[in-house]
Amino acid sequence: MKTLLQLKTALAAVATWLCFAPASAQSIIPKLEIKKNQVYIADSTNTIRVDTLIMHDKATIQFDPGKYGVLEARVAIIGDKCIVSSKGKDGKRSVGTVGRSTGPDPGEDGENGGNLSIALHLEKLGKLTIDTRGGDGGPGINGVNGKTGTPDRRETQTYKDASGKLQTVTVTVPGETGTDGSDATRGGNGGHGGNLMFMYSTNGLIPVFNHSQRNTNSIVILSTGGRNGSNGEPGKGGYNARNGDVRDSGLRDSLDGRLDLVNLNMKAN
Repeated sequence: MKTLLQLKTALAAVATWLCFAPASAQSIIPKLEIKKNQVYIADSTNTIRVDTLIMHDKATIQFDPGKYGVLEARVAIIGDKCIVSSKGKDGKRSVGTVGRSTGPDPGEDGENGGNLSIALHLEKLGKLTIDTRGGDGGPGINGVNGKTGTPDRRETQTYKDASGKLQTVTVTVPGETGTDGSDATRGGNGGHGGNLMFMYSTNGLIPVFNHSQRNTNSIVILSTGGRNGSNGEPGKGGYNARNGDVRDSGLRDSLDGRLDLVNLNMKAN
């Protein structure tokens, strides 16, 4: 958790920026308007600073989750079902055939969600989702069933003894041992959720947080860690042979991102 001194420092920096500090003016875009259904991708700096941000319905701003992202707008007009995302990508499925001693890696780990710092003065707000979730782990792959083999069986046989009489005996005919089933791989680990510092002010509207059914003055924050991928199914062994296992070394739980939420209107009073 941030210390009180760190939080005060962050608030002071944002307050200075909101007051149109001349030193930062060169890096501020006068206006950024994102059309309906458009995806706007942050450039290599992963930083967006604007005087006026307009996001039409279902507009998206996409940050690179591998870098620290910054979004600052002195005036923000947000439509319905808009998204600001630094969500990590989901991991891919493991590939190949698993042997008992060698084989492919587990499912690919989900990517960590990116850390974001967002400072907005909300002039109008429909519904905004801020997504810093970690990606889900990729699924593992199944093992391969072993050769079935055949069990021992009992068989009745008839023969003539030395005196020529017919005799009947029951004998055991050995079966054929099957082969072992091969191991499956575990699913990949889920990525950690990204941390979010969200500082906001408004012109009097009151945002409602994490009420997913609300469509006006609504902000939904998603910062959970990704889910672990599903394990593969071990191969079944044949007769008198062993079943495969799931290779599960390295499995861990993902962590949720940390949220620091600051209402600058309250700080100004």
